Amino acid sequence: MMRRRSLVALAGAALPLPAVAQAWPGKPVRFFVGFAAGGTIDIAARLLGEKLSPGWGQPIVIENRAGAGGTIAGQAVARAEPDGTTLLVSSAAEVVVAPYTQAGLAYNPRTDLTPISLIARNPFALVVTESLPARTLDELIALSKRQPLSYASSGVGTTTHFVTELFKLRTGTDIEHVPYRGTAQLQADLAAGRVQIAFDAVSAVLPQVQAGRLRAIGVATATRSPQAPDIPTLAELGLAGFVGGGWAGFLGPAGLPAPIATRLETDVRAAMAAGVGEELAKRGFDPIGSTSAEFRAFIEEETVRWGEVARAAGIRPT
Repeated sequence: MMRRRSLVALAGAALPLPAVAQAWPGKPVRFFVGFAAGGTIDIAARLLGEKLSPGWGQPIVIENRAGAGGTIAGQAVARAEPDGTTLLVSSAAEVVVAPYTQAGLAYNPRTDLTPISLIARNPFALVVTESLPARTLDELIALSKRQPLSYASSGVGTTTHFVTELFKLRTGTDIEHVPYRGTAQLQADLAAGRVQIAFDAVSAVLPQVQAGRLRAIGVATATRSPQAPDIPTLAELGLAGFVGGGWAGFLGPAGLPAPIATRLETDVRAAMAAGVGEELAKRGFDPIGSTSAEFRAFIEEETVRWGEVARAAGIRPT
């Protein structure tokens, strides 16, 4: 629903703006990314930067500040001058997950950042190693209650960790957590059967599924993924409303002047409709391009949901 409302043709959206927004930015703009170059959030930032720079008449510099689950970049933007030239292309990690996993977080994502647009979502699939004798969701749940199984995540406090803990809560299963640093070794060990279960991006696991090394049980999306239309949703298989995955969002520091915030929202949504969304879809994203109000509501929903998971699963800030 959000996608249908948000990713619309905005070619005629150049409405008159106050002088402060017309004169903006007046100097180079920095997009902070909390992860290394080449990752999904970095790709989204670079695609947006390439499309927005000509209209803004200024270069856009991508600053990769990797580490601490993306919060180094989040903190830099939260503390920046709110003039609209220091912005954040974020994942869920530094906006909704970090408060539940990092003690002494130096900023409050809900009050120190201004949501501008939810750029895209990165849907997850539930996969198992091919050697596991479970071909359906019911068989997997039953097997997990008969014998010890383990699941892989891309690290403690990551979205893959939280989504799998939500799965455990919803299914009443007790599966051992094996955290990895990233996804490369995770997928190798999953294919080899050293761990049995994982949630990961559809685009990341689909080649392994097609090669017969992994088996897809279902996708954690509201409707079937265009990337894998033959894989049922987990909701279809009995987990009503089960949705989980990564996402990319565009935010600024708190206190952005309203005319600049409006200009940013308008330009980002226009860029999404003018080709960035299509490019992101080719890379496995579900493009959105939401309004700021929609993004703010989405952040509130995500914050509440993952807070409930953290409490139920005993995940505490460290």
